[in-house]
Amino acid sequence: MEQGIISKEFYIGRYIYLTAELRKLPRVSYNNQGGRIVLSVRWTDTSGKEKRRRISQSNPEWEKYSRIATRRADLEFKLKKLLSSWDVEYGGSLAELATHYVLKPNATHPFDSEFYDSLKEDNNSYPKDRKIIHNGMIMRSFFESDVAQVLENLGIDYKYEVCFRLGKKDMSPDFSMDFPEFNRCSFLEAIGGMGNLSYVQSNAEKFANYTNNGLYLNRDIIFITGDESYHPDEISAKRIIGVMLDALAKMYVFRKT
Repeated sequence: MEQGIISKEFYIGRYIYLTAELRKLPRVSYNNQGGRIVLSVRWTDTSGKEKRRRISQSNPEWEKYSRIATRRADLEFKLKKLLSSWDVEYGGSLAELATHYVLKPNATHPFDSEFYDSLKEDNNSYPKDRKIIHNGMIMRSFFESDVAQVLENLGIDYKYEVCFRLGKKDMSPDFSMDFPEFNRCSFLEAIGGMGNLSYVQSNAEKFANYTNNGLYLNRDIIFITGDESYHPDEISAKRIIGVMLDALAKMYVFRKT
């Protein structure tokens, strides 16, 4: 059984964030009523009694509450996945442990969640001539697809091969990852052709541009490498990603004094 691949602080920070975001939202969910999709809105009145109303798609409030229901469902799914992973790695009550910590998100680093939101997908010039489809996205290698699956298993949102200006060069990391609990985004390069000298040299230039512009290795940018005969398996890739998650969490998750 896996033990501690992902640091406790990362779990704690994400748990604090997800539960706080859920508390902000009205209790809205999708329901099926006679074969029609409706929204169920629940609340507690001043007497402590639970109330409920249903909103149909013809209701002018549908769009507003539909966005809330979608957001809530996404947060609840991520929380369920987080707790399941926590039980595998550590066990015990994550909720109780989190009460001893405080989350202080980034307020100064430029690669924040707002920067992540500004990144536009499908804005690079790479030819999409490979027919490797992962969750509806065309990817350029099975190695990238495998790494994408690891990120999804960890509940990490990402954008694939978006282009942005860094220093004097346009960069398009394989994965730009969002960590809203820390108000940070980081980047991942899946370099699967280390046996090809020209490929390695081109990626060395990318590595230099990242570091020359202030990105810290294993915190702001990580590289997962392989060659024609070896690609890291899921656990190995998870360990590498875990180094980044630990570095970020230690910056923004603090034990109460």
